[in-house]
Amino acid sequence: MHKYCEVMGIGLSQPVSSKVVHRYGNNLFRVGAATMHGWRETMEDAHSLVLSMPRHPNCGFFGIFDGHSGSLCSRYISQQLPKAIDEVEDLTDTETLRKVVMKTDQDFLDSPEFSNKDDGCAGLFTIAIHDSTTNTYSLINGNVGDSRTVLARKEGDTYKAIACTQDHKPTDEAERRRIESAGGHVQYSRVDGQLALSRAFGDRMLKHPIHAPPEQRKVTSNPDWMVTQVTKDDFLFMACDGIYESNVFTRESVVQWISNQLTKTDDIAAICASVLDECLTRGSRDNMSCIIIQFVNGETYNRQGHEFLPGPWHDEDGDTKFQEAYIKDAQEAGYTLQAALELRKQQLQSSQTTTADPNTT
Repeated sequence: MHKYCEVMGIGLSQPVSSKVVHRYGNNLFRVGAATMHGWRETMEDAHSLVLSMPRHPNCGFFGIFDGHSGSLCSRYISQQLPKAIDEVEDLTDTETLRKVVMKTDQDFLDSPEFSNKDDGCAGLFTIAIHDSTTNTYSLINGNVGDSRTVLARKEGDTYKAIACTQDHKPTDEAERRRIESAGGHVQYSRVDGQLALSRAFGDRMLKHPIHAPPEQRKVTSNPDWMVTQVTKDDFLFMACDGIYESNVFTRESVVQWISNQLTKTDDIAAICASVLDECLTRGSRDNMSCIIIQFVNGETYNRQGHEFLPGPWHDEDGDTKFQEAYIKDAQEAGYTLQAALELRKQQLQSSQTTTADPNTT
């Protein structure tokens, strides 16, 4: 479900199932990520993959920013938040981090470049801190909105799903109290009958009273935090709500899905792509983005740039919205339509060859 009522029901005639896949790694992290446009008219998700922060080289920053009413806010926050957090001296100081997160939101709202825009986004971000003395990792998991971070804790031969975030919904009692104290109301499970999130970046029309501290406004960018420790056997799964809408996946079932895939391949970026395909099959109608982080040396996994996996093209007359969305996706991945269709043809031929000969490498 889209975050705003006024655009509910608007979408494409068929989904753009092209995917952009990333494979990153350094001496501390092994990271796979994938994004898919899906049924929406526009792709509004953005993400951050920073394996080594400039001022904190033993720390990584990973985030997903699920946009609504546009992509300006999600892109801005994905680019500016890791920079702002890198300026914090002590990355375990969650109160300072809280102020930095809300200031980054206010910087977006105050920017003349975006002064006439009502874009907003949910935000999910993890600061992963490596202690070289003990060779352990601490995760500072932040959340604004309804995207989700799940830790897959290895227990014997299985993984246990541990929620590292909780959704921020207007119907939650504490959220409702803040909304009403700020002069708002909850209608149709939405802030002022409009926004399905009680916390978000952007959304200037609901950041009232403007004179109030950011954490006291109807819609706030005040993050919740969860700190946890991980081992080399665990993995972290971060995803926008398109993975979970209408119970397409639950936290537990998506961890189980990934763990099953890990018995077949160690290519976590390909597993991310398979999660998105499965979500589309199960009925998700949102943009989709997800990240898997493993806490091991990933230097041999690192790839420059990204891989583009074009989906089916439909050239029916009158289906211009789909065609425009497909072409824009291809262009943002660095391809013309013709090049994307040729790449899809090559990938299909390669897949058919591999299927016909299981020994093909």
